[in-house]
Amino acid sequence: MDRFELLVLGGGVVGMSIALEGARRGLQVGLVERGLIGREASWAGAGILPAGATVRVDDPIEQLRQLSDKLHSDWATWLMDLTGIDNEYRRSGGLYLAMTPAERATLRANQLWWDELGIDYEKLDQQSLRTKVPWVSDKAEGYFVPADAKLRNPRHLAALRKACELLSVRVLEGTEVIGFDGQSNRISHVKVNGQDDGCRVLTAERVCVATGAWSSLLTKELGIETQIYPVRGQMLLYRFDRPPFSMVINEGHRYLVPREDGHVLVGSCEEEVGFDRSTSSEMIEQLRRWASDVIPEFQKHEPVQAWAGLRPGSIDAFPYLGTLYPYENAFLAAGHFRHGLHWSTATAQLMIEHMLGETTEISLEPFRVQRGNTLPR
Repeated sequence: MDRFELLVLGGGVVGMSIALEGARRGLQVGLVERGLIGREASWAGAGILPAGATVRVDDPIEQLRQLSDKLHSDWATWLMDLTGIDNEYRRSGGLYLAMTPAERATLRANQLWWDELGIDYEKLDQQSLRTKVPWVSDKAEGYFVPADAKLRNPRHLAALRKACELLSVRVLEGTEVIGFDGQSNRISHVKVNGQDDGCRVLTAERVCVATGAWSSLLTKELGIETQIYPVRGQMLLYRFDRPPFSMVINEGHRYLVPREDGHVLVGSCEEEVGFDRSTSSEMIEQLRRWASDVIPEFQKHEPVQAWAGLRPGSIDAFPYLGTLYPYENAFLAAGHFRHGLHWSTATAQLMIEHMLGETTEISLEPFRVQRGNTLPR
């Protein structure tokens, strides 16, 4: 029987980050993934890391964003030193555009938000805007946030996986959780079914569920309801001879993200279609038209790839971070929606602190699993 001090269920960016943080703290860690490591929402996203506050904040989400922003630079350096893999973390800046009166109103609200959080920004006139992005539409107005960052999520995931191997995390890929055994208020065993080695039983001092959009299916096995649901996002990939711009470009919930080899990601949408990861011709065409409206040069190019991923939404837009009561050794880290990669570093630190009984750097009370009822916390 395999025994671990920490068993993480879910091999996306959140699960791998928690496993790595546990291994860095000296825990014997196992990582269970039903499919392929890092191939669900973590791979399908864009790797956008909006700037965090530079002043003290009380809002729980802004605290989580601020801590994540601080940690990503440290993680990028640490992963590069350990694995030799450059995850392309860059403080590229972010360009926020408005093409319509409604979006212009949104940007004016963004100014108030940036001011409150102490985030520097610059309002761009047409000449300054075209200096940054020569091909941008002449209908666009823009603001530039220099502290916004990005990373290349497939390379970040590759670095996380290699780091897991180097820090002796036991990775069980192609292994599905099929049940739990509990004794009193503790999980005693996790039953899994591997593609190569059949059914087996795992034992762990701590079990952390981090299976993204699928997390509610596992918590139901423990008799615990969580309001996590899949939200589909579709993406396009273009290829240029060289990067057409250096920063992330945002308009509303859509974005353009350049890679250093000339690829540009175009996304995204929010669709509640259950566990359907297919793409639709209608949405792909909408994304193509939008990219061409923002930067007419895109009309001269065809997408080289399209895909969809399932983000883990939550009913109140807060992730679930904490103990799965009444089980004192079971934990949940899921429901990050569009921010899983961005908030993964802070989530890893906070969850390990919580699981080890330490005082967390920021309070997890707003993110507790049973925040909607009166169960013990």
